[in-house]
Amino acid sequence: MPFLSRKIAREQAFKILVAIDVGNNTIEEASEIVIGSLKDDDQKSFVFREVNGVLENLSSIDKMINKYSEDWTVNRMASTDRNILRLAVYEILNCPDIPVSVTINEAVEIAKKYGDENSYKFINGLLGAIANDCPPK
Repeated sequence: MPFLSRKIAREQAFKILVAIDVGNNTIEEASEIVIGSLKDDDQKSFVFREVNGVLENLSSIDKMINKYSEDWTVNRMASTDRNILRLAVYEILNCPDIPVSVTINEAVEIAKKYGDENSYKFINGLLGAIANDCPPK
C-alpha cells in the first residue's frame, strides 16, 4: 500500500476510534460514518487491522500510556489525544511492518490536525519515551 494510502487509512482509523470512544458507537456504526470515503480495499483492510488491534489490546495499551504520561491518566486526556496515542502505541507494540519513526510522525501529524496547540508536543514526547523503552519489534 502506498505511503499516502496508509496515511489516509490511519487517519480514518483514528476517526473510528474517536466515534467509538466519544459517541458510544459500535465498530460497525463508526465504520459506516467514516469508511464511506475509502474506496481502496487495502486501505479498508489496514483501517480495520488498526481499529481491531487497538480495541483488542485496549487495556494493555491504556496501561502503557498511563505508565508514561506523568500526572495524566488516559481518561483525563482529550479524546483526540487519547485515541491518537492508542493507535500509535498499538503500532509500536504490535506492527513490525511499520517503522516506529513513521508511527510517531503520523501520530504527530494527526495531532497537529485534530488536537489542540500543544497536543503534538505531548504526543511526540510520550511516544518517544515509550519507543525508547520498548524492545524492537
